[in-house]
Amino acid sequence: MEVKFNVFWGLLGFLGILGYILGDPVYYAFFAFFLFFISPVYNRAAKNGDEKKEKKANIERDYKLYKLSIWVGSVILVITSLYLMAAKTMNDYTAIGLLLGMTIYIVSFFAYMGMEKTARDERLRKIGTLAVTWSWYITLIFTGFLVVSMFWADRIHDPIELMGLIIFVMITTMLVANTILSRIGDID
Repeated sequence: MEVKFNVFWGLLGFLGILGYILGDPVYYAFFAFFLFFISPVYNRAAKNGDEKKEKKANIERDYKLYKLSIWVGSVILVITSLYLMAAKTMNDYTAIGLLLGMTIYIVSFFAYMGMEKTARDERLRKIGTLAVTWSWYITLIFTGFLVVSMFWADRIHDPIELMGLIIFVMITTMLVANTILSRIGDID
């Protein structure tokens, strides 16, 4: 399975829609920035990326870059989610942090999980699939227990706080599960 999508144009469309819905000129500024300044850089990188994929020696280096970028995106998302939980509010800086973290995370997610051409490895794919499955499962169970406990305790949490908590649990469990499973020998 090979997932093909253009992250640059998807992010551009997302920022345009977000700016239209929220009516905030900050998102239009990001839209213009990505359109006019990053488009040539992206096109250049895409050309170089096609040439690099054909060279077998660069595959491991590309995977290490994807691995580094998913950790950077995860750190940004975890810090932003901790702020959302602590402050129980969202501002422009938090929105920018979420957008930046999600963009970095989305760009490198499938390669980190072993589903891109840059890292076609059966063991890596099994580890990634199992880690994401555990992350989803733990987050679902955690959210279910949280909702029931909120109802029984008659203390309803703020939606921003809950969003930060869910992002935190999902990202950290996926990274921890992937790290633990990578250090184990065979994966069944």
